[in-house]
Amino acid sequence: MELSYHRSLPPELQIMPFQLRCMELIGLIGPKGRFYRFVLAFGWGTFVILLPKSVLGIGSSELDAIIKGFAELLFEGNLFIAVASLVPKLPLVKRLLHVLSEIFRQATHDKHDVKDHCYSLICEQNSKIDKFCKFYFIYCCFGPFVFCIPAMVTSYVRYFGITNNGTNANGSEHLRFELPMEQEFYWLPIRTNFACYHLFLALSLSAYCVCSYMSVIKVSTLLIMIKYCSLVYRLVAIRIRELGKLPPGRKQDETDEDERTKMMMVKEVVEMHEKALEATDLVEKVINIPIAMQFMACILFWCMTMVYVSTNINFNLFNVMVLFWLSLIETYGYSYLGTELSEDAKAVGHTVYDLPWYEDSAQLQRYYRLMIQRSQQNTGVTAAKFFIVGIEKFGKVVNLSYSYYLVLKDVLDRL
Repeated sequence: MELSYHRSLPPELQIMPFQLRCMELIGLIGPKGRFYRFVLAFGWGTFVILLPKSVLGIGSSELDAIIKGFAELLFEGNLFIAVASLVPKLPLVKRLLHVLSEIFRQATHDKHDVKDHCYSLICEQNSKIDKFCKFYFIYCCFGPFVFCIPAMVTSYVRYFGITNNGTNANGSEHLRFELPMEQEFYWLPIRTNFACYHLFLALSLSAYCVCSYMSVIKVSTLLIMIKYCSLVYRLVAIRIRELGKLPPGRKQDETDEDERTKMMMVKEVVEMHEKALEATDLVEKVINIPIAMQFMACILFWCMTMVYVSTNINFNLFNVMVLFWLSLIETYGYSYLGTELSEDAKAVGHTVYDLPWYEDSAQLQRYYRLMIQRSQQNTGVTAAKFFIVGIEKFGKVVNLSYSYYLVLKDVLDRL
């Protein structure tokens, strides 16, 4: 996927530079010869985590281990499937970058005061986006080590407290190593054999790093796409307000220079609004399936997490909470930004209506009416077309997860 047009923008106006560098490094964009990097990374994570866990099972008969293992499988499966679903959507991502770049050029190309406002708004948003992405990247960098270190410490404490015959000092307990994730690994005795345990740790740490990198690509890219859609509607609203500072259009035939200038500016704003709607439609096509999967998976994942936390307070809780916070940030981010996008899209129509449109010619009023009509349609991102994502949906997900938790907890207490 070539990005020459997008990268011709000034550095401070470029769109998703951090995410695109991450995607280029792993081979999702850029020269086609690099795509093998993504295939290798995806295959490695599947080979080490998904395949043995889904085929060979958890490897434990304890209820808390089964719950933890199933919750981990939900999280990892949702992550890998969502990232894989983005691959056939890369042409849409390329088109989205092109449309956003055109909007940014239109919003900042002239010498009006609005240029300074639009330019500063884009720079401000890009700065905030860059800080969030780097914070999330650092958080994900610590994730694999937070997963492995508590399990290693617990296992070493057990190992050095064991006598030569494989039991502790009173001979009542056999040595079992603590795993970062509850799973089997191709019939190797990773819970009882010292060498196999460390081999698994080394392989799984590299696989967890792959998962963290995939999470950075998935979460930051999808969230920032929604954020940029909100931004372009705000840019359109700024340009509409600028129209109110121009002299009223003539109500007879447009023959003077002021009328022609205003007509040209109105047409440009209408074109920007049309491109903003196109950008929203592209984002919807790219992310509606991953968002639907995220909402479905997080209900079950949060339910399992609450059950596990209510019954276990140990080192494994660190691992569970790392995944929980990742899931929480992602789901809340989709919901919050989805609401923001819908509100900013509707605000365009209100901004047009606040103009002194009744003083303009009939031809200009037709353009105003067109923008108002377009802004009245339901604009936003959906979860596979089932519902428009918003903050109220996040509250329903939390309530539903807690309801399932209460039911599951009651069932388990009766066993």
